[in-house]
Amino acid sequence: MKIEIVSIGYKIVHHWNLILFTILALTGSVLFSIELMGWLAYAVGAPLSAVLGVDPLTAGVQLVRTSHRFIGFVWGALLTVYGLYLLVFRRVEVFKPLKKPIGQQIREAKAIAAHYMLGRPMPKDIEESLDRHNILVSYMALLLFISIVLFGISGVGLVFRDSLGLSSATAGVLLLLHDVAFALGLLFVAMHLFAVTHPSNRPLLNAMFGDGTIELEWAKKHMPKFLSRRGVR
Repeated sequence: MKIEIVSIGYKIVHHWNLILFTILALTGSVLFSIELMGWLAYAVGAPLSAVLGVDPLTAGVQLVRTSHRFIGFVWGALLTVYGLYLLVFRRVEVFKPLKKPIGQQIREAKAIAAHYMLGRPMPKDIEESLDRHNILVSYMALLLFISIVLFGISGVGLVFRDSLGLSSATAGVLLLLHDVAFALGLLFVAMHLFAVTHPSNRPLLNAMFGDGTIELEWAKKHMPKFLSRRGVR
């Protein structure tokens, strides 16, 4: 018997988020370090250089900058709409583990980290308290939330710096915040990839890129509290 844990809407948002973040990371890398990523700007600009009347590198940088800004707003709109949907319909699951006492959170985090990295079995009481998302996922979600907020504030400020009358010093601070947000985003991606590719979480990966379901027996072991809240035995 199987149970659905990833809805179609969730998968659509996840996949678009993956695509948009990847494009933003690539275009942002070009703007961050043209010395290292100039080859990408050249490849992008070469087909348009004759039309624009500039060299391929200049054309590529212009296209990358425009694309980065436009896709940034698209990504922000996607996250805003989906976030409001989750709040309005009370479907925010990822932060539920944060309701646990801090001592229990730390103990659970240590046990899960030891399980992932050292293969140690989790204590029975912690295993029985696991929800749809564990405490490490909640911490990762907080990291992503901070990254997105910094992205939003710094990105909007940089795009509209002239309209807002921001000084060069303020723009420099915003650029630094944007870089920090990018670093936090990459940290989240690295942790997320480690978690979802871990052998014990393979069913979740298959669900995200498959039919959205997992075996009930697997769910009973890895997210019993979630099943209990849904009345599944």
